[in-house]
Amino acid sequence: MLFERRAYTLRPGCEDAYWALHRQHNSPASLRVLLERNIGFFATTAGDGERIVHLYRWDSYDDAKQRLAAIVTPERADYFVTARKLLLRQENAYLDRAPVAELSPLWNDKRDWLPGSPAFPDVGNAGTLAISESVLDFLPGATAAYWEGFRKLSPATIDVACNRVIASFYVTVGSLHRVFTYHWHRSWPEAEEQRRQLAERPDWNAFMDDNRTRIVSGQVANLRPSPVSWMRALFEHSK
Repeated sequence: MLFERRAYTLRPGCEDAYWALHRQHNSPASLRVLLERNIGFFATTAGDGERIVHLYRWDSYDDAKQRLAAIVTPERADYFVTARKLLLRQENAYLDRAPVAELSPLWNDKRDWLPGSPAFPDVGNAGTLAISESVLDFLPGATAAYWEGFRKLSPATIDVACNRVIASFYVTVGSLHRVFTYHWHRSWPEAEEQRRQLAERPDWNAFMDDNRTRIVSGQVANLRPSPVSWMRALFEHSK
C-alpha cells in the first residue's frame, strides 16, 4: 500500500467557493474511482492559511496514477479550470505508515481499512470533529531513534498518545525525515486535554527531551472534516 497527502493552498476567502464547486460538479458517483481510496478531505481551521488536505491510501503508485487520470476527462474541463483559479499552490507527498503498530491502527499486518464502512462510526456530527495534524521534521536519519523511543514508552503513556489516533506516517517522496500524525477528537477542548495528560507523564517528557536534538521543527494544524458529507469516509458512509 502507498499513502499520499495532497495540500491545496487557497486564495484568501475562497474556501466556501471551493466546496461549492465540488457540490456543483462532483458527486459520489462521478468521483467513485477516487473515493474508493480516499481517507478524507479536510480544511484548516488554524494553521498556515486556507488549506485543503486530502489523504489517500493507494494500492500502488500505478493505482494512484490510473485513478487520478480517470477523473481528468474533457467533460470535467470547466471544473478543473475554475478550481485552479481558487488556488495559490498545490503540493503532494507520498507516505508510508509508521513502523509502530499503535500509531497505525487502521493499516498494519492485521488490518487494511478502505472506504466503505466508517473506521470511526457513531461520532455524532462528523462535520464538527476536531482533527489535529502534527508535523515533525527530523535531522537526516533521526526518525529511527524516534520510533524506537516511542516503543519504549510505558503502555499507559502509549495509550494516552494513541487515543483516537488516525495514523502516523513518514514521508518517502517529498520533504524527507518528516512525520505526520493525525488524531480525531469530538472537540478542541478534548484535544487539549489529551496534550495536557501527555505533558503530565514523566516518561513522555523524557522521550521528547531526548528527541529535541533530533527535531528540526514542529507544528500542529487544526483541521476539520470536509463540509461535504461524502468526503468524510473515516466517519460516515458516502451518500
